[in-house]
Amino acid sequence: MGTILKIALRNLTQHKVKTLIVGALITLGITLTFIGNSMFESAALGIKRSYSENFAGDVMIQAASDKKFSMFGSEEVSFGGNDEPTPVIQKYDEVLSLVRALPQLSAFTSQVSGFAFINLEEKGQAFNLLFGIEPESYYKTFQSIRILEGKLLQNGENGIMMSRKRLDQIAKDNKAVIKLGDEVLLNAFSKRGLKVRAVKLVGIYEYIVPTTALEVVSFIDVQTLRALNAMTVGTKDEVKVDASTQALLNSDSEDFFSEGTITTAPSRGKVDLEHVLGDTSLRNSLQTIDNGSWHNLLVRLKPGSDVEGTIKALNETFTSSQLPVKAVGWKIAAGTTAALSDVAQIIFNIVIIILAVVAVIIIINTLVISVMERTSEIGTMRALGAQKYFIRRLSSPKPCCWRGSSD
Repeated sequence: MGTILKIALRNLTQHKVKTLIVGALITLGITLTFIGNSMFESAALGIKRSYSENFAGDVMIQAASDKKFSMFGSEEVSFGGNDEPTPVIQKYDEVLSLVRALPQLSAFTSQVSGFAFINLEEKGQAFNLLFGIEPESYYKTFQSIRILEGKLLQNGENGIMMSRKRLDQIAKDNKAVIKLGDEVLLNAFSKRGLKVRAVKLVGIYEYIVPTTALEVVSFIDVQTLRALNAMTVGTKDEVKVDASTQALLNSDSEDFFSEGTITTAPSRGKVDLEHVLGDTSLRNSLQTIDNGSWHNLLVRLKPGSDVEGTIKALNETFTSSQLPVKAVGWKIAAGTTAALSDVAQIIFNIVIIILAVVAVIIIINTLVISVMERTSEIGTMRALGAQKYFIRRLSSPKPCCWRGSSD
């Protein structure tokens, strides 16, 4: 082993340039791996702290669905409308009672998410994400904003709070100034049509922890956002109809306009149009805004709690209780922002692996060249009668004589 080591060291000293190149590649790869992953881990920790402490909590409970939803709503939202409306939490009271029973519970609040365009009349429209909140519980759960002008939105109050940076951006892009106390006209587009609501700007705030990705988010009273999202009783509950009505709904146009179905009705004089549709009480009730609909239940745990264990235990409880909800962690709550961080780290590690493969190829090539450079020397000594063991012991510290041999 000592002889081999000495041969290796001698090769390194005899090929200093190659040794420096190989050493630099190895050092660069190790340095990039440690520094790069440290930076990504620090960024991930910062994102986690920002979201869990200020926006998403440690655990987010949402309706069970095959599609992916974050705290901002569907990950498939487009500017043309809500392609996939966020499902509401069914049996909310039962879910809430299970959350309240958690021994590691610190605080909780419920949230509705959505988006709308601020109508600036001739100056265009400005896109805005919206969080519909229950103010009292939200402020107890998260202390993420600082009021600059106006006041915090209160329970039962219709209004909106917008960030200072968002208002400045709207002023820059649309040349429109929105001031405290102004009426903000919101337009929301979805499969259920266009919804328009006007709310008063009651507060202007800034984030205590600067979070660029969330500057576009505004806080609004939950009932207004439910109306913009068309979260009516009819969209939540299944309507039961009798057999005759179901048969009528299943009929096609030919059944209505076939021969013998069209008759001439006798003139009845003045018709009461208000009652021509019959009893509309069911329709009216189904169009009522659902006061109990929530998209997410955000939970903060006590410091030191086992978050992953809590999520697993909650999901097991939900399954055994046959509740159509699931608990997820902060990464799913954060949505694309956290995913981009993970994707960037994966790409970085792939690049490092490619560089490592290239470095290994260069190292192997260097060693092969070193051996090839001594081929003539080794061949000459063998031709003069040097035995194999002598060749292997060229770097032996003890002088060695050799005798010619036919070997």
